[in-house]
Amino acid sequence: MALIETLKYKIIQDDGHIQIRAYDNILLASTKTKQNGRQDSGFNNVFQYISGNNQSKTKISMTTPVVTYEDEGNLVTGFYVPSKYGKDTVPQPSASNVFINEIESSLFAVIKFKGAWNEKNYEKHNQKLLAYIKLNKLTIISARFILRYSPPFVPALFRKNEIAYQVTRD
Repeated sequence: MALIETLKYKIIQDDGHIQIRAYDNILLASTKTKQNGRQDSGFNNVFQYISGNNQSKTKISMTTPVVTYEDEGNLVTGFYVPSKYGKDTVPQPSASNVFINEIESSLFAVIKFKGAWNEKNYEKHNQKLLAYIKLNKLTIISARFILRYSPPFVPALFRKNEIAYQVTRD
């Protein structure tokens, strides 16, 4: 079985299930769709892009995590673009509903957890992360990012998930 490239980061502070991480610039192949309770709409749009529905007809390796966040009432779903591509070399989307966006290097507060992809599970862990951010006098400068590392056929009990916020220190 081939290894799947995973987004790289440097741990700045480690408090068990919660970490402060430094990420370099992140390129995402993304799409915007309507919200749903599992925060997973849009996956197929971006999957078509990495399957060769791009201007150069290039098949792009699957990576982890799949990233979702809210933007102006829509759900943005993005695949982390493999590190071999840069902003100028990433294959450009053919479909108008897929775009390449960049998240500039920054610090993120991240909580790791397992379980189902539903709002109840997200909110439970989100509240823990928000309390940690407040306690550590960090300022949130982004939307909530949901990071999913496991495919949907993995039983919920074994799914690796994270919630992250871009933060600055007060």
